[in-house]
Amino acid sequence: MSDPDWKNRVNRVVDASDADAVRREYDDWAPSYDADHLGFGGSLLTHFVGMFCRHVPRDAAPILDAGAGTGRMGSTLSPHGYDNFVGIDLSQGMLDIANDKPGYIAVHKMRLGDRLDFENESFAVAASIASFAPGHAGREAFDELIRVTKRGGLLVLSLRAGCEAETGFDARRNELERLGHWALIDELPDFVSHPEVDPPLRYGIHVYRRL
Repeated sequence: MSDPDWKNRVNRVVDASDADAVRREYDDWAPSYDADHLGFGGSLLTHFVGMFCRHVPRDAAPILDAGAGTGRMGSTLSPHGYDNFVGIDLSQGMLDIANDKPGYIAVHKMRLGDRLDFENESFAVAASIASFAPGHAGREAFDELIRVTKRGGLLVLSLRAGCEAETGFDARRNELERLGHWALIDELPDFVSHPEVDPPLRYGIHVYRRL
């Protein structure tokens, strides 16, 4: 970790009570975010990259990075042959850093859960790392990600696990499958992603095909 205060920065984001608080904390965190993550949450990124590379063709484009933060998705996947990332995030401070990362063709300030300023079926892939969690992106954001993904395209989503009563992630994604909006094709349902936090955080990674 970059310095001993990293846990405080993590806790302030995890404990943020609303979207404005989340945005402020991420703006403040942006300068040290990448350095802090050199040893934090590495398991989540490793599993996400594995699932993404397993299912997404290298020529898939464009790719929506939903909750892009500082652009870790693009910088990590670019060496594997992926590019044409479009990043969205509610934190302009984060996006300013992401804009200089490999693979990004555009970044936009948008909030997951609002209507996204993209046309229907704009993206071959919509993907998200660590944005779906209590106090962050909620289940209401699934519909918009489906809307902006091309029919037959993929959605690769990491979702905080172990908090279904609070998030309703499983109930909503199962409902969307019953309604015929997407179909689950692969998943890592629940694993310890951030053992550094007390209690440890858990995530699942879910790959859907847009119907």
